Amino acid sequence: MSSDIRAYSLADPTKASEVIPKVLKHLRQPAYFRTALALHRRLQFGRFLDSSYIFTNRKLGSQLGQTDTPWFYAFVDRGCRPETEVWLFGSWEVETLSASDTALEDDTKRATLPDQAQAIHTLLLAFINHIKKLGTPPSIHRPEDVLAAESQLATSNHYPSNPQLPDPNIVLFGAIHSSTVPHLQSLNLLSPPLLPPNANHTFVFPLATLPPAKPLPPNLRWGKLSPDHFPLVRSRTEIARQDYTLARLPNLAIFPKDQVDSDAAPVAWGFVGLDGSLTTLHTEKEYRRLGLGMMLSAKLFREEMGRFFDGEGEERLAHGNVLVGNEASAGMCRNLGGEDVGRVCWVCVDLGRV
Repeated sequence: MSSDIRAYSLADPTKASEVIPKVLKHLRQPAYFRTALALHRRLQFGRFLDSSYIFTNRKLGSQLGQTDTPWFYAFVDRGCRPETEVWLFGSWEVETLSASDTALEDDTKRATLPDQAQAIHTLLLAFINHIKKLGTPPSIHRPEDVLAAESQLATSNHYPSNPQLPDPNIVLFGAIHSSTVPHLQSLNLLSPPLLPPNANHTFVFPLATLPPAKPLPPNLRWGKLSPDHFPLVRSRTEIARQDYTLARLPNLAIFPKDQVDSDAAPVAWGFVGLDGSLTTLHTEKEYRRLGLGMMLSAKLFREEMGRFFDGEGEERLAHGNVLVGNEASAGMCRNLGGEDVGRVCWVCVDLGRV
């Protein structure tokens, strides 16, 4: 396996229908599936634009035996800025020890790089050079929405600034495995270069083991969010969600039963993200400790993820990411039957450092 990178445009639906099933079939192998779940789901979700590509150093459809040479798949779409532009899975992510997860939780530690570190570095540099050659297409999001996102992130506690927005050289990589982050750090490609990225638990939920559904309290009812609710949703998250994307994500919400008009405000809500993850889950303060988050998550998994379960005999899995240190959300995930399978980060890669 060489570091030669192949790029496959997904703008043509016919071409996409040839390429994507080959990648999904490979990532669905038991050795990779849970670790590669975010990339797998992102490809299943669709929403492919003129700026959507799959990159890999594999020959699609080829058989790959035992090898020490690293390989990867990545979905890249620079047209969705300021949201996540890159989802990546590398073969080394299933070969490294869990020590790499622990390293991200301590600013003074770094994960021990595997023996093939130089090969991984060469591969990542070649891949990022290809991203740089793509250029920066116009964003699918309205300029005024992007400016609002910049303002929102600037006042966030966990994301004090986001250089991606004004600088086209900054690319947001999402759900990057903890064993890949130290390679990007060693290559001095992260922005900012000196601050450790925020690590997230990744919880995987087998749908077959979800707890039984429970009825809502009598004063509440199920419903769906509309675009009128998106300003409230954005005000309750530290990640700048764009209306264009929120409108296309499956969602569920809980409303007061005595409010049935279009102006009713939800008291809890959640979405299925572009990568199939539980995202933007929130319960208003006065309605917490009622188990609404668990009830909403389980219902969302059961009823809104059908597009991801198309394989015969495939294990039906949902997943979600929880910021390390958010013990309330992590506890809810464990009570829902979630298995903590590792750590991931959202990182900004600076193409100007290549």
